[in-house]
Amino acid sequence: MLLGFKFKRIFVQLGLILFFILGSFTMLGSDIEEEIPVHTAGKRLVKGTWSIGGTFSGKSKDFSHLDFLFADINKYYQEAYTVRFEGDYFFKENLSSGMGLYYGAEDYSLSVNIFDNLMSRYLKSVGNKYGALAFLKNHIPVSANYIFFITNQTEIYYDYESANSETYVGSVLERKNSVKNSFGLGIRPGILIFFTEGFSFDINMGILGFSHSVQKNKYQYPPNNPPAKDMEKEDSKNRSTDINLKFDLLKVGFGFSYYF
Repeated sequence: MLLGFKFKRIFVQLGLILFFILGSFTMLGSDIEEEIPVHTAGKRLVKGTWSIGGTFSGKSKDFSHLDFLFADINKYYQEAYTVRFEGDYFFKENLSSGMGLYYGAEDYSLSVNIFDNLMSRYLKSVGNKYGALAFLKNHIPVSANYIFFITNQTEIYYDYESANSETYVGSVLERKNSVKNSFGLGIRPGILIFFTEGFSFDINMGILGFSHSVQKNKYQYPPNNPPAKDMEKEDSKNRSTDINLKFDLLKVGFGFSYYF
């Protein structure tokens, strides 16, 4: 009897020890699980958030030997790009206002024969563009973890463009200097994707624009080889008001933003 009682006492003690060991491991495991951080790539865009970022857009065309009914294009080349820098402040959740600057450049050339080689024309133009804008931007979250957003930016802008071109009509050279001032309203929808809590990848496109512009043109001709009087162009000033719905690769921007 005494021996059986001792065995029972030993089993009870071993059971209690095993219970405390298992309980300790269970509590330790739960503590470890609580301490493991949950990775969230998105960011909730609350009031007081700031953002800075930039986008790049560009296009390039290079054609040769294109035949049309009244013209044969020997060479057509165009290369252009635009860089935008913007900063904004969220005065309300998912709604921000901000300002931006942009710069663009374009290089363009065309060689063409008209009316079955009756007349030849060569044009080369180089231009630059500077601009400033102010905008309101709405961010619509489309995922529960705030990674994906649909954005829409409504902006007003001022644009200054200058370009110098040379045109050969036959053997006669015409030089043109143009300066264009524009202001307008634009709409740029897009997509925003967070790949860390603070950094995002942006895609946006200007799909609708209203603009008013004034362009001044000045012409010069070499004194040693002037064209006929009826071929000379006088300096001009042109005004235009446009609604633009045309798709253009220069209106598609790819870039990154930082939110803090």
